[in-house]
Amino acid sequence: MIIRVFLFLFRLGLGLAVIGVTMASVAAFFGFASPIFDAFNHFQIILFLSTLILLVLSALIFIKSPLRGKILVVGAIGFLLSAITVVPEQLRGILYEPNAPGAQPIIRLMSNNMFGLNYDMKRMANIIDAQNPDIIALQEYFPDQQQALHPRIVEKYPYFLRCGGRKRSFIALYSKTEFSIEDGTSCASDPSRFNNPAARIIASLKDEDNNEYTMVVTHLNWPIQINPLFNEALDMGEKIDAMSARKQGEWEELTEEINKIEGPIVVAGDFNSTGWSFAMDKFTDDTGLIRHSQGLLTYPKLLYLDGWRETIPFLSIDHILASEEVFMQNIGTGAQTGSDHLPLYAEFSVGPNISQ
Repeated sequence: MIIRVFLFLFRLGLGLAVIGVTMASVAAFFGFASPIFDAFNHFQIILFLSTLILLVLSALIFIKSPLRGKILVVGAIGFLLSAITVVPEQLRGILYEPNAPGAQPIIRLMSNNMFGLNYDMKRMANIIDAQNPDIIALQEYFPDQQQALHPRIVEKYPYFLRCGGRKRSFIALYSKTEFSIEDGTSCASDPSRFNNPAARIIASLKDEDNNEYTMVVTHLNWPIQINPLFNEALDMGEKIDAMSARKQGEWEELTEEINKIEGPIVVAGDFNSTGWSFAMDKFTDDTGLIRHSQGLLTYPKLLYLDGWRETIPFLSIDHILASEEVFMQNIGTGAQTGSDHLPLYAEFSVGPNISQ
């Protein structure tokens, strides 16, 4: 009797889990219809593995149950919808091959979300020194971190711009070579005067052969906000729209500014949107940029479980994109810098590819 009750409860829980995870996979699949649905695409790796594990368990636990077929069909739907999204993206990352280098000067880029609770700037400086990038794009580069890291790297990177403000506004660009700040930059040194929650740096640089290109650094917010749900001045429809309004506005602003730029463009930063999201696809479609960071899982490298502990990243929210005039030769993640994000590294050149 006890065994039967236990089996019933276990099957009930397992069946509900299959239904729940499948519903999340279905919502993600229809993310093009709503930013709320699209938010589920941030957990595609979890959905993919969960539906696979639940399918195997269901096949074993429901082996003599009349519900077995129905449960397996529901689980298979969730697994297939998730696989359609996850597998192509990850395969492109696994099969990525750098292009044969041309004759243009190679520019090495490092992009990293520093993490506000990362205070080991000596470690960060040592990694920068070992990797020796030409350009550094930083996000969540808070004042205490700036005070500790800036003096360690400024001699090697004498050209820089640091932005202040809210959480998504502490970004920076460091370069070995001189650059000029272009229109469309949204950056303030005084946080109290900066109202926009997401900063943006647009800089014009040149390589050793005097070929010009534009570097864009940004840090966008999460796809949805919970706060509007508690705004009593809004009805339910307005609350739902408001949940994604901030991020939609940031996408629109960034797209508008990038489309004003002429010539080669490289964009780096923490977008807080995965490579599986419809929002990221729309951004690349609207700007014509190529996302080279496909399949690169960068977050979270740290999770708080009775203290900060290293874990395996399962989100691809840090990205490097470029226009078709940019000759991207290599891209990948690097060793942990003490942040909860892995850094991204890329090697690229601009100008005509005379090797082809």
